[in-house]
Amino acid sequence: MENLRMQARAAAGGLLDTLKTMPEVQALYVLSSSAVAPRNVTRFSTDSDFDLAVILDVPLKEDEWRLRPTDTYALVRDRLPAWIPEFSFHLPVPWGRMEVNVHQLLFQYEADPRTTWNSDKCDAYGNKGEPLFDREEAFAALISHKTREQLQRLEGETHRLHNRLTWDVREIPLRMARRVGVPTGHFVLSGALDEVVDWMYARSGQLLPNMKWKLYSLGALGLIGSEQENLLIEAQQCDPLSMVDLERRCEALSEFCRVVGMDLSPGAIEAVRKAYQQANHHLLGGKASVFATLPSPRFVPCGERCGSS
Repeated sequence: MENLRMQARAAAGGLLDTLKTMPEVQALYVLSSSAVAPRNVTRFSTDSDFDLAVILDVPLKEDEWRLRPTDTYALVRDRLPAWIPEFSFHLPVPWGRMEVNVHQLLFQYEADPRTTWNSDKCDAYGNKGEPLFDREEAFAALISHKTREQLQRLEGETHRLHNRLTWDVREIPLRMARRVGVPTGHFVLSGALDEVVDWMYARSGQLLPNMKWKLYSLGALGLIGSEQENLLIEAQQCDPLSMVDLERRCEALSEFCRVVGMDLSPGAIEAVRKAYQQANHHLLGGKASVFATLPSPRFVPCGERCGSS
């Protein structure tokens, strides 16, 4: 693996050396399996892309910020340097051709407090990013800041996912299978698998990685052992037309939750749902109990309501 990665770096060496010399480049990072970083558990192979991030120092007015980066980029297109490479192209390597993906960022846009990084992006730069060039280490400082913000949100995400899983591990998949068909039940349960994996990261204080690395990284980071991994594999196996198999999958995922410390007994489920509702539903200002003292609404016949005789 390491030998392949070094061959890939050699193939991209000319491009990397050229980019470092460009005056508009604020930082240059290698990402994902192409990067050498202490917390990077990804693996490079002949199927890997070479991921590179070019962070540009381009003047940006405060009122040019837009929620979607592409909308801001369109406003400053005439200020972008002409040498920016295409997002995707190929380079020759000993095993054939290697796809190069060049992620292009504007430093001032990313540094704006209105710009929020999701967990995937924080993980890509904070855990799986290797700086080749970083002027005054300004982008590294920004990565740390955005990562701290995201980590502070993890506790709330842990509670949200736990509440969601009290429904999605068993109740909703079986209910939807009865309502509209067994394939829908299997589909919902597959979504619950993803929620369980996200919960494992969030409750451990770990950034959620990109989807393609989520399952692999659970074991690589030591968040699960072989027993838990086998239960997850069992829960993934699926006969989409079988209600019996849906029950089996629900049992496997429930057992995984039990083994890793999530109590899904009826009493625990009720407590989790109640706590989540109390913590997150504020529309009534904490006065929801007033409705318990009100009489039930009276059904008024249409004629009476409309003032007809």
